Amino acid sequence: MPAVALGFGAMTVDTDTCGACGASMPASGSLCPVCGWDARVAVVDRPRRSLAAVLVGGAWRALMYGTLVALPLLGLYRFERVGPGPDLATTLRWIVLGDGGRSAELVTLHRAYETGSAAARYAIHEVAPPPFDDGWADFLAPYSTIRVRGWIPLLFYGADTDLAPAAVREFYEIRATDGWGRPFRVTTRLIARGDDWRNDPEVMDDLARGLNATLFSAGRPDFTAAETLRLAMVSAGRDGQFGTDDDLSMVSYVPIGMTLRLSAPGEDVRRALDRAIVTGRHWFRFEGNRWDLIDARLLAEVRLEILS
Repeated sequence: MPAVALGFGAMTVDTDTCGACGASMPASGSLCPVCGWDARVAVVDRPRRSLAAVLVGGAWRALMYGTLVALPLLGLYRFERVGPGPDLATTLRWIVLGDGGRSAELVTLHRAYETGSAAARYAIHEVAPPPFDDGWADFLAPYSTIRVRGWIPLLFYGADTDLAPAAVREFYEIRATDGWGRPFRVTTRLIARGDDWRNDPEVMDDLARGLNATLFSAGRPDFTAAETLRLAMVSAGRDGQFGTDDDLSMVSYVPIGMTLRLSAPGEDVRRALDRAIVTGRHWFRFEGNRWDLIDARLLAEVRLEILS
């Protein structure tokens, strides 16, 4: 506010202007003699905001702070679902835009593999081929890896299924549906013990294409040692239609029973049986897959590390 100097001989009086009515007021005072306006209150008292402005400001702050908190949590959830990619750019793209069905494919592959392992355990325990009619998933559930070995991937652990996180459990449980939640198409047939397999075109074609004995090694079953179950599981893939290019399939050969040396000590026989049931060995091959079981195990490990 401007100060005005009035000359009265040797005296000068500084004045200010009232901020309310515009009247002159002494610079040394704070109250306007005309309207009573208080300069001290004007300096420290901000204009009151309307209720609408307060509500808009609060909503904006809540939105901003909520976004800052939610984005990392949402990113962590998405990362838990899709897992790490081959590089950072791919991982970020999967988190934001989706992985194009990769995680569902990995669940499908691992679930089919686990079904073969459960069938192998049943065949050893019961010395009979497992049934694959209606309700086969519930029937084989007690022979799943999660019930026999536990739910921590690649490790032996207490087999308490209820403690397993759902995102990990879906890899290891026996279910009749694939990673997209659609039913598998399952067919089975028995191959007689002996040398008849040499004249079986389907078996010879499977052997020519190659079979895996483990996640890391190839092999083939001994058809002369026991009757063998050929298990074929097909998923309709991403498009949900059978007979298209994105179908996923697994062929598995499951020996019925196992050969034991009756002359071996009882403890050795028991250990051999226990090991065979725990391992659940079957010979398998996947077709139509873009990824493999190693990727599935890594995704299960990532989910376990995040959720535990």
